[in-house]
Amino acid sequence: MGDYDKETAFLGQMGPYFWVTFFLLNTVFVSTGFNGLYIIFAGAAPKHSCLIPEINLTEEWRNAIIPFTTVGGEEVQSQCSRYTLAVVKNLSDEGYIPERDVNLTNLSQERCLDGWNYSKDIYQSTIVTEWNLVCDNQWKVPFASSTLFVGYLFGSLISGQLSDRYFLLYLQLNKLV
Repeated sequence: MGDYDKETAFLGQMGPYFWVTFFLLNTVFVSTGFNGLYIIFAGAAPKHSCLIPEINLTEEWRNAIIPFTTVGGEEVQSQCSRYTLAVVKNLSDEGYIPERDVNLTNLSQERCLDGWNYSKDIYQSTIVTEWNLVCDNQWKVPFASSTLFVGYLFGSLISGQLSDRYFLLYLQLNKLV
């Protein structure tokens, strides 16, 4: 292995050109580092629940159509299912009242067929809310991040080789080597 100082002597001392180049390159590297963090915000999944279409339901049934599940020892509304809409509509039309006339645990459930309602408390819009990447499609958010980093890997390998090749060609053409 050669002497590093001798091999890099053509770069010159640490003068003003070195520091300008140093800070310009670091500005680029720092700004590109934020690209790795974007998915935390762009891929955030806000609280959501099944969208209930505008059909004729009593207020009691509209409030009871989303089942409760236990998450971490706490009862929360389900984010990926609702009671079967046709069954709930029939019970509402017949005048039954949930939990008084009908035991909700016996009702069948279905996935969110009409979409989702998203909370806008923190995020107004994310890729999750734009493309409904929740429930069965939530795997697509980490997949998007993974493909971004695979692209970075291949891009850095290819662009590194290309920049070395063309920089060496530039030096040879200008008789610097």
